[in-house]
Amino acid sequence: MKLSIFEISRLLPIARRRIGDKLTRLVQKMFSKEKLKKDIFKTGRQSKALLCYLPEAFNGKALPKYHSNFTECHTAAEALHRLGYSVDCASRGKTGIDYSRYDVVFGINCPSYAASFTADCKVQPLRIFYSVGAHTFYNLRKTAARNKEFFARHNSWLMTSCHYVPGNGMNYYMSQLSDAVISLGDSFLIQQMKIEGDDTTKVKALPAFCFNVCTPDEKKNFSHCRNNILWFGSSGMLHKGLDIAIDFALEHPQFTLHICGGSRQEKEFWKLYMPKIKNADNIVMHGFVNIESKEFAYVLEQCGILLNPSLSESGAVAVLNVLGNGALLPVYSKGTGLDLADTGIEVSEVTYESFREALLAVAELPTETIEKKAWSVHRLVKEKYTLYNYREAMYNHLKEIIKK
Repeated sequence: MKLSIFEISRLLPIARRRIGDKLTRLVQKMFSKEKLKKDIFKTGRQSKALLCYLPEAFNGKALPKYHSNFTECHTAAEALHRLGYSVDCASRGKTGIDYSRYDVVFGINCPSYAASFTADCKVQPLRIFYSVGAHTFYNLRKTAARNKEFFARHNSWLMTSCHYVPGNGMNYYMSQLSDAVISLGDSFLIQQMKIEGDDTTKVKALPAFCFNVCTPDEKKNFSHCRNNILWFGSSGMLHKGLDIAIDFALEHPQFTLHICGGSRQEKEFWKLYMPKIKNADNIVMHGFVNIESKEFAYVLEQCGILLNPSLSESGAVAVLNVLGNGALLPVYSKGTGLDLADTGIEVSEVTYESFREALLAVAELPTETIEKKAWSVHRLVKEKYTLYNYREAMYNHLKEIIKK
């Protein structure tokens, strides 16, 4: 059938768009950052495991320390290698993976891990979910209550800084549907799951670790630094209590607050607080601080108190990096997700008043007591939350899961 000139002229733009779309997809595929690195350790073994995480952790260079996830990914690969597997690693957004090739699929909440559930496999792989956030439902309840508490004080909502759910709602489904779960965190994590009625028999808690980047001065002058408070964190600033830290410093100018980190994306938070911070001589904004920098060591030396009023974490690595490399007395919430025994000051509720009372109580302590507690928690973290302990626990958890 012949097409008229009118019909051809009408179809040409459609054809161009389709050809253009195909060409665009081809170029995107050629230059995509979504990768699948095969047989990372060059073993050629028949048993195969797939990591859905960070192929960038295997580029032959030293693992960066600005985020622990590179080391976490590399550690999981090493453990699976020790257990006799040839290990591949896919990017989080990688598509088109042949999951039938794998005996084990290990991953975080991401599309490449989620796709393994709908893959056409005659024999289903063993799926092990690596959870790096606190329980989704627990988070939602606590963040809602926290925002109400903030509104009561400031007559303002900060939804973008409070509604912080690691991963997203799929984190819950991946946890429920996987054969086993290895979750970053301590006893607090298991308590959350029990509260929400989850099956904790398939969950293995894996305490986090800190990087050793500097050594605190044994002659640190606590008389000088006892009223200097450090807040060290990233996104979800209401979730992690930066508002509590700022409000306390504004109300009590005898204390100096050092802020390291925070998120520039949370514009509502800064719109509310920046005018107040600019007029406060006792609040120091450091921005992002590399833990391998001299500035990090300097800040740790200047501060005597670490303040962490977080609603919920799965073992706060940022807190561990501070306490493992400096001598500071932590004033922290149970939601921090760390078992620090009686070395720090644990606060039961994440409200401004509860942390205000705790900080003022610390202000009444003798300098010798603050110093003693600070060094005690430093030693505990150095002994308990080590990378070696993390590696061995990861290996033993995987060994037990695969054996079952």
